[in-house]
Amino acid sequence: MATVIDIPCPSCEKSLKVPDTVFGKKIKCKHCGHPFVVEDPDAEPAKPATGAKPSKPGGAVKAKKEEPKKEEPKPATSTYTPDDDEEGGAKPNPLGVIAEEDIPRCPFCAKELDPPDAKVCLHCGFNNLTRERAESKKVWAPDSNDYMNHLGPGIAAMLICIALLVLDIVVMLNMREWLTGSFLQSEEPDPMDANAKKFLVRPSAFVVLLWAATVMPIIGTARFAIKRLAIDNKPMEKVKK
Repeated sequence: MATVIDIPCPSCEKSLKVPDTVFGKKIKCKHCGHPFVVEDPDAEPAKPATGAKPSKPGGAVKAKKEEPKKEEPKPATSTYTPDDDEEGGAKPNPLGVIAEEDIPRCPFCAKELDPPDAKVCLHCGFNNLTRERAESKKVWAPDSNDYMNHLGPGIAAMLICIALLVLDIVVMLNMREWLTGSFLQSEEPDPMDANAKKFLVRPSAFVVLLWAATVMPIIGTARFAIKRLAIDNKPMEKVKK
């Protein structure tokens, strides 16, 4: 595990916390932006060359021609920012520098979590528990026409269901009265009711026939109305292109 030490910036002399893995590498001060090479504070200072001859008193020492030093390629400095870490954006190029403050960040977009213990990142939709990113899409907000087109069939189905129920109840209450005096009523007395005449076809038969014909439409329209008006009462989202 890397050890973190404090080193001063040679320009602004402010303290920086860096790991020991950056010794000998060039970094940039986060306070003033001055680039410098990090030196190991525990390393021994370089010893003077032993091949140089001491100068004689009163004599001139000939300067030894030094060979030009080859410049080592400078390490590329990272220009990565958290805003670049989007889909198709630049990838981070970490230098191993540890932040001075431990701020909880999203592992996907590296932006600060709000609140710090948030399960889902508000910036990119990454779920820290399932380790999956929620799909995001831009949609149009539904207007009054969308609600009318979506809820209109449900309202119509509810009205049809109520109309069929009212029809069945009215027929059940008035069918006997409607058949009295018609060709379906004979002159013989009704064995069930001495004060009434016998019907060739009982009124209850017509009521049962009507209920049998309307029970399936009533159930179908009621289910559709409940689903459209109570369960799925929001219009479908229109995706922006």
